[in-house]
Amino acid sequence: GTRAFSPGADIGEFTRTRSSTKKAVAYGRVMHPTLRAVQECRHPTVAMIHGLCVGGGLEIATMCDLRIAGSSARLGLTINRIAVIAAYPELGVLIDLVGRATALEILLEARVFDAAEAKEKGLVTRVVPDEQVEEETYATARRIADGAPLSNQWHKKAARRLLNPKAITRAEYLAGFATCDSEDYREGYRAF
Repeated sequence: GTRAFSPGADIGEFTRTRSSTKKAVAYGRVMHPTLRAVQECRHPTVAMIHGLCVGGGLEIATMCDLRIAGSSARLGLTINRIAVIAAYPELGVLIDLVGRATALEILLEARVFDAAEAKEKGLVTRVVPDEQVEEETYATARRIADGAPLSNQWHKKAARRLLNPKAITRAEYLAGFATCDSEDYREGYRAF
């Protein structure tokens, strides 16, 4: 609802799910593919952030392509208070979003900060008045859906690929032009 995106993990479940290394690894085997599924979804994803968005909730939001927050939203990773870590997959995404120094600031200080600061850090894409979060998020999704699906999918894939420092191959370079053989492309330029 509008009260919170997510207050984070249920600490009461930790004795069952993460009370030992063995249990934490098993938990990660479920959580990491789930987060990766959001991140690697071929369709653009948009997080609608009302209220509190901390811990695991923030990790979920960072997996989305865009994050729209209400002005009273509060975000943070307070996990160092209970000796929990951001595992490599989540840490990598956080660093990609905000940079190494800011990621470390967020993790080491474990502060909860407002939406304006989250925007300044690059953690959220857009901040709107609270009463406009849902409307703006759905309007954003409509604008994305009105675009060519092949273009959206290629841009997501290419932006992710560019995070890899390995040189782009000729085949990868040429793959970007393959949309020119699609009906979407022909329909798009005729309609434009």
